Amino acid sequence: MSFTSRSVQRGRINMEEELPDDIYDRVSDLSERGNDLLEAGQADAAIVAWQSALALLPEPRRKWEAAMWLHASIGDAQQQQGETEAALLSFQEAAESADGYANGFVQLGIGTCLFDLGRKAESTDHLLRAFMAEGEEIFEESDPKYFDHLRSQKLID
Repeated sequence: MSFTSRSVQRGRINMEEELPDDIYDRVSDLSERGNDLLEAGQADAAIVAWQSALALLPEPRRKWEAAMWLHASIGDAQQQQGETEAALLSFQEAAESADGYANGFVQLGIGTCLFDLGRKAESTDHLLRAFMAEGEEIFEESDPKYFDHLRSQKLID
């Protein structure tokens, strides 16, 4: 699974208001810095950049779509590092931010973490939500075991 917060730019607009330009610019810069650091293999530094961007968001932070993408980026980096429990918490934060509960990538992150933690029955709903939101394509960069799990449950063909 791979995700970068380049999509954070979508987070500028909340249904009711926009981030102030100065905050938006700083969040975007830190998001890009985090992406570059992760691509360079510096996951810990990327996480610090994304956490710094989160700290800039006005309260309540969860209302901003940027919070969802930043938490998802952090979770993705943590998962890549094998920090599955921490990644699960980050993806759950993403799910509780903006419309994260309906985001296929966020649901995939929660589902894969639960699966890898041995909580396969609990992972099923989240993996299925990811499939329903994005189709089979969302599983393309993931280990086939997650998609196979849905098949084994006879939830998809």
